[in-house]
Amino acid sequence: MPTPAFFNTPGDSCPSPDLIAFLSDHCSSILVLGRAFPSYRLFVIGLGIVMFLAVAILLRKTRLGIIIRAGVQDGEMVQALGINVRRIFTIVFALGAALAGIGGVAAAPIIGVNLGIGQEFLLQSFIAIVIGGMGSFGGATAGALLVGLARAFGDQLVLSGVQIPFLEDAIKMSPSIARASTVIIMALVLLIRPAGLFGKKD
Repeated sequence: MPTPAFFNTPGDSCPSPDLIAFLSDHCSSILVLGRAFPSYRLFVIGLGIVMFLAVAILLRKTRLGIIIRAGVQDGEMVQALGINVRRIFTIVFALGAALAGIGGVAAAPIIGVNLGIGQEFLLQSFIAIVIGGMGSFGGATAGALLVGLARAFGDQLVLSGVQIPFLEDAIKMSPSIARASTVIIMALVLLIRPAGLFGKKD
């Protein structure tokens, strides 16, 4: 899936020196701290922040969010108050599917489109939730950041290798090390805090 033309316009002024200049020249990269960074990836990061804030406001500041959280804690009591919990959970499922669709469309120009596009992220999202703590929205966010950084550093470590001072060549590692890094972090977190970083014991 090609990158939208809005984020991929060639020109002599590229890369854009700042965000304001990007709005007029639509370069494929923007200078961030002196280094060129793909503008579309910055858009995806911004989209993720907007989605996070929208879900946080929905869950914390709206009546629907209060009902959702109450339904998760004690669905029978919420049902006894005259609220259709099944309908609420259907709405939650639809919202989750919509967010997944937005994420898939946004990530498609970066990772490509295939039938199993969601399979790669299912395990990573589960690990992020376990690291952050079940039932904690902020914890899930922190877990997602840790998982993303672990994968990024793991991929870089695999590409560049580990340089030992007394060895001439860097030691190359298997690509599976990058995938295992997130599981290692999860295991370390659970050893220290079995409920996760922000999880609470029942």
